[in-house]
Amino acid sequence: MALTKVGKGGLDKGSIKDQTNLGAAAADADEYLVYDASADALKAITSANVVGSGIITGKDAISIGNVASDDVLLIYDTSAGVLKKITKAAFDALQPGFTSATPANLLTGDGTGNYTVVIAGTDFDTTATFKLVTDGGTDIAMDSVTRDSAVQLTGVVAKNKANLTAANEPFDLVITNGNGLSTTTANAINIDSQPAWVTAAGSLGTIGNYARSSYSLTVTATDPESGAINYALVSGALPGGLSLNTSTGAITGNVTAVASNTTYNFTIEARDTASNATERDFSFVVAAPQSTSFTSSGTFSVPSGLTAVDVLVIAGGGSGGGSNEQAGGGGGAGGLIYRPGFTVSPGGNVSVTVGDGGAGGSGSTSSPSSGNQGQDSVFGTLTAKGGGYGGQHPDNSPNSVGTQGGSGGGGGARAAGAGGSATQPNQSSDSGNYGFGNPGGSSSPQNAPSDDGGGGGGGAGAAGGNAQAHPGKAGDGGAGRAYTIADGTTSVYYAGGGGGGCDYAGPGRGAGGNGGGGAGEYENQNNAAVGTANRGGGGGGTGQNPGRNKAGGKGIVIVRY
Repeated sequence: MALTKVGKGGLDKGSIKDQTNLGAAAADADEYLVYDASADALKAITSANVVGSGIITGKDAISIGNVASDDVLLIYDTSAGVLKKITKAAFDALQPGFTSATPANLLTGDGTGNYTVVIAGTDFDTTATFKLVTDGGTDIAMDSVTRDSAVQLTGVVAKNKANLTAANEPFDLVITNGNGLSTTTANAINIDSQPAWVTAAGSLGTIGNYARSSYSLTVTATDPESGAINYALVSGALPGGLSLNTSTGAITGNVTAVASNTTYNFTIEARDTASNATERDFSFVVAAPQSTSFTSSGTFSVPSGLTAVDVLVIAGGGSGGGSNEQAGGGGGAGGLIYRPGFTVSPGGNVSVTVGDGGAGGSGSTSSPSSGNQGQDSVFGTLTAKGGGYGGQHPDNSPNSVGTQGGSGGGGGARAAGAGGSATQPNQSSDSGNYGFGNPGGSSSPQNAPSDDGGGGGGGAGAAGGNAQAHPGKAGDGGAGRAYTIADGTTSVYYAGGGGGGCDYAGPGRGAGGNGGGGAGEYENQNNAAVGTANRGGGGGGTGQNPGRNKAGGKGIVIVRY
């Protein structure tokens, strides 16, 4: 039965208007296909029902989503002018299917004059072929296509073919069977798809003092085909101490310090699994450490991005002890704190206090001068305690004992001249955990023969020396501690104790401790020394004359970053 097109006015079985030259009226049992617009379905109706009651009978057209492989599809054969049937399974077998294209990325630098592309799929008939279509819609025919099997095609195309350039990618792939049915896969093939850098070219930043201790930064590139990326340093050099992880792009390590700000230029290559590579130029600046020294009170302005500093805080040293005829003890050094990695707030301010040394005396024979305590130095929450002053003479004076302080003062001669204790290590939190101080030395025994000496003041690195009995030798000041914080290379001692005084007319006076401690006086020579300023050294003790006990040295605060 042929499919007949009939106008509504011609539905009369006795006189059907023949629009397809059928030449005969329809019998009652003949059926017509009618499109039911309200139901969106093709339905069957007999001639009798068209002319009679008008009731449509027959099965509704099946929906596309429910078509089974053995269901029958109707196809109009234009050459025969008839409607024919075909199962869905047979129909599907007429259309080629796509699985993959190898390679999906064509390389211009692979050493040949042609591209060879292998297509995997299904239902390739004996005359199946394929072509590429540019991103702009222009066809590119393969120079040859070989059907290897029903599931594989191999095509060859010259690299110099018009429009076959990376500028026209991505390319669609169109596979066509001999029956004219085809399958199109969008964006199936690219040319030279190189990795794309995510990390911007140029400076990767400045590596400062605290970034050097443990530095990490990752450079990143991505592959358009979502493959793995390998990284390689292809020119230049990373800063000393850093290395590149070739799998992740991480640059890590402990950067080697430099004497001056140094720029490192280098090139990193990102390469994908198809050997496409993209290079990018980068640089680092490794900053030389900087130091700021405070010799008077002020404010440390934290540079932007800086989160930690090394800091040395030294209090003022105590003055030496006085005497009316024998000898006073040496002044204790100011307390010392060395705190590496002290936390600061980027862009913030830290209050700084620099303590003065204890003042020297100007007493009389009947009333020898008493010593004076050094002043505290402060950096933020760190407090260095001022040094204790040296004990004084006369005999049995309650002031003969050296006073406590950051480091204790030495004891006064010929009395109960015990050295003062050190308080710096006992301070709370980091002021004690990172603080240094030592006790002062004791004087020569009470009621010993003449030629006596006072004890040495304590230093940050060692206790003050004890005085010896007749023939007397005063105690030396305790040594301080050495740091390179000021310039990064030069080792400098700070916070040495003051030497004790002695009434012996020989070389019996106490030496000042290394780190700014002042030497003591012997006899009445007026040769005691003050503690060194900006070192926090203790002052030297007096000999036989009052008023000659010397001042302690001023403290200092040094910040390195």
